[in-house]
Amino acid sequence: MSLTLILANLAPLFLALGSIAAFAWFLDNLMGPAYRASGGSKKEEESEKPAEPSIDWRRGLVRLIGLIGIPMGILCFASLVSIVLNPGLTPYGDLLTLALLAWVGIAMFLTPINKLPWAALIGVVAGIIAVIATAALSPIIPDFITGQIPLNYILIAIFIIVGVIVFTLFKWAENIIDLLTTVLGSRPALLLLAFIAMAQAIALPVVWLAFGGGGGLLWFFIH
Repeated sequence: MSLTLILANLAPLFLALGSIAAFAWFLDNLMGPAYRASGGSKKEEESEKPAEPSIDWRRGLVRLIGLIGIPMGILCFASLVSIVLNPGLTPYGDLLTLALLAWVGIAMFLTPINKLPWAALIGVVAGIIAVIATAALSPIIPDFITGQIPLNYILIAIFIIVGVIVFTLFKWAENIIDLLTTVLGSRPALLLLAFIAMAQAIALPVVWLAFGGGGGLLWFFIH
């Protein structure tokens, strides 16, 4: 069995673990900023000066469980691609499963890394690659160009032009991803995702083993 088919058939497991991580992230967001566990009498609490926020064991446990979110997001994306590449070879190719795999991937993987300036980083990398390529090809650049403009100035111009073009092209994609992560990674969305993904993760193998069909939750609506 190929790796892609294994990843496709493990979709229910990835959805279940992703739903657990989503619920942990929801609880972490619900708790608000890190807090100091209360203890002692009211008089003692009132007399004490405000302490720096700290994380008690409950918050720590929630965050520990939430750590599986990022790898599950990656695996859900991998499972989604594997199902698409193996149509008809897995019972988990229904629309709801594909949508939930994409949702978990966006919420669990893209949301944490979305704050990085990807468009700027890709633009800089593209500019550097263009400069290296131009420098390597400098011997074949016509002499009438290098004779009028120093090569260093040409390289700087290429870096700026290529970097700006690539940045502009990727900026719109960055804005779309930011919108998706803001909506799909919000507190209500995480709670909804946790319940639907877990229900689908349970329904997929149950429907397959009991009825020999696919679709999970959708199977009950179309039969």
